[in-house]
Amino acid sequence: MAEIEKCDFKTHVTCFGRAVIEMRELRKMSREQLAKKSRVKLTMLTKIEEGKITGDDFGLQEICRLSNGMGITPYCLMLKWEQLVKDAGEAWW
Repeated sequence: MAEIEKCDFKTHVTCFGRAVIEMRELRKMSREQLAKKSRVKLTMLTKIEEGKITGDDFGLQEICRLSNGMGITPYCLMLKWEQLVKDAGEAWW
């Protein structure tokens, strides 16, 4: 497996935030609705969606809560993230 460069990591963080936005918007949910339903603080959700947070600040628990709040599986959310990364041309796997 190739080593992740700093710019690659930022792409992955940005793509994850974009995946959350796209899945949320498909469900016609506001950021506030998703934060409340998923029990993730609005400030954290905003940082995730804007790509201003790292894996040091959130993890599997938040991924599961966000997915559950949208009525999807974590697998579905991660598939969306993976597709966005591939589309960005920055996949490292």
